[in-house]
Amino acid sequence: EDESVGSALIEQVLYGYDVNVTATHMAATTLGLLSPTTRFRKMKIGRAFLGVDDDGRAFLGSLEFLDEQPKLIPWPNGGQAFSQVENGENMAHPDPADLVIMNPPFTRDSLRHDQFSKEDEKKLKDREKQLFSKKPVHLSGNGSTFLILSDFLIKRESASIAVVLPLVGATNYSTANMRKMLGQRYHIETIVTSHDPERIYFSENTNIGEMLLVLRRWHDTSKRKPPTRVVNLARNPEAPSEAISVALAIENGTVGTHGYGSVQQWPESRIRDGNWGAVQFLSPYLCEKFDDLRNGRTFMSVPLGEVADVGPAGQGIRGTFDRSAMPGSGGMEALWHHKTDVIQYVAADIDTHIVAKPGKERQAENLWERRGALMLPTRLFLKTTRMLSVRLNTPALGSAWVPCKPNTADIETETLEKALCVYLNSSIGILALLGDRSNKKPTYPQFSMDDLHKIITPNFTAIDGAADRLAKAYDAHAKDALLPLPRMNDCPTRRALDDAVVDALGVDAETVAAVRRSLAAEPSVTGRRYEGLSSG
Repeated sequence: EDESVGSALIEQVLYGYDVNVTATHMAATTLGLLSPTTRFRKMKIGRAFLGVDDDGRAFLGSLEFLDEQPKLIPWPNGGQAFSQVENGENMAHPDPADLVIMNPPFTRDSLRHDQFSKEDEKKLKDREKQLFSKKPVHLSGNGSTFLILSDFLIKRESASIAVVLPLVGATNYSTANMRKMLGQRYHIETIVTSHDPERIYFSENTNIGEMLLVLRRWHDTSKRKPPTRVVNLARNPEAPSEAISVALAIENGTVGTHGYGSVQQWPESRIRDGNWGAVQFLSPYLCEKFDDLRNGRTFMSVPLGEVADVGPAGQGIRGTFDRSAMPGSGGMEALWHHKTDVIQYVAADIDTHIVAKPGKERQAENLWERRGALMLPTRLFLKTTRMLSVRLNTPALGSAWVPCKPNTADIETETLEKALCVYLNSSIGILALLGDRSNKKPTYPQFSMDDLHKIITPNFTAIDGAADRLAKAYDAHAKDALLPLPRMNDCPTRRALDDAVVDALGVDAETVAAVRRSLAAEPSVTGRRYEGLSSG
């Protein structure tokens, strides 16, 4: 009886689709092991066609369900293909699913479909635009497209989705609409992430941070959704036996007591608004303190983009200028590198001359007009980084750095530059920068222009005398070296900057000290598995 139930389940209930022949073969083999009497020809595992057919039509594998039906092709070499496919017909469209499980491919736009000719690649991307023109999807990556497919395939009530996606989907500006859509239609039951620097992923053949989402369709609008359980793993299981133990601990609420990681209950209101910030730190304390910062509960705050012009980005600088060992006729200079053995102080010096590339003199002049003295980083290797902002003695452009020019008329520009530089190198400023970072690789965050514009900064025009007090701290410590971030709790200069923030912004001193200790212990900062708090 058990055997017949297994066969019925595999032959009549489960459907699977993949564009890769190896994946379909492995799935069929695995299911066959569970029920030896199952016949391959009756399995509903289809090989969906990805590419452009002989008639010039583009097909996107299983994503074609969003229109009608994937185009299926036989397994090669006369293998155990479905009779329907052998006859050139498609498998019957499955009924709405109770559960959809996905681990879709994540490929950025510049690499997606580049295995095809340029002509076919364009047709495939045009097909993507056609399928997702009215969906909350940003096609810079394709992870969200499969969430749209999952939503399409499930039953309208009481169905669930389990999916592995890039971790950046929890924080990126481009995926905000997707998060809001999911938060409105579903109860996000569980989010699992890895804060294990040795294994930031769940999939094979990848090296980017990932998250596991478990969602349940929410149809009872009369009831308030429960909070979302966010599990941040300190050690990511490497074997199925370990994973089962961790899964049981998640289910039983004993993740922390077993030392597997931390758990937060993130309110439904935040999830619905697209705020999934609980994934950013292993420490729940840091996640909550960043949420306080974001919502103005720590001090009166504004996004940096409201008080300063940020840019131009380094990509444009590298495309317009050449570096030069000798000064050019335009007298243009830049802070090109972020060498941690050199960049150790809030006051920094330019490190290169730049000259316009041939034929780009006009662009160079326009970019040079946007130079600034206060510089922000575009990427950080947190284990060795000392500085999260520096101020030059003369305005310049940057490559690994981006100029930031205050535009607040009420405060002198030099004063505001110095105040922002001290704030961004204090523990609270570091929390502000890392709390909204894009976690493709948590230990090596890169900051887009959107990321830099939304850094939470003090509203200096509303906090009397704060800018002047922080500017004085800048002058006092301009050439006092700061230690790398993992040693920030032992760094006298960092503590001095923190004391200045406490005095100028009225932040609780114990809170600042706790933030400093917690940041110094974060795996993304230390580059090591969590070992507890630093000394001091």
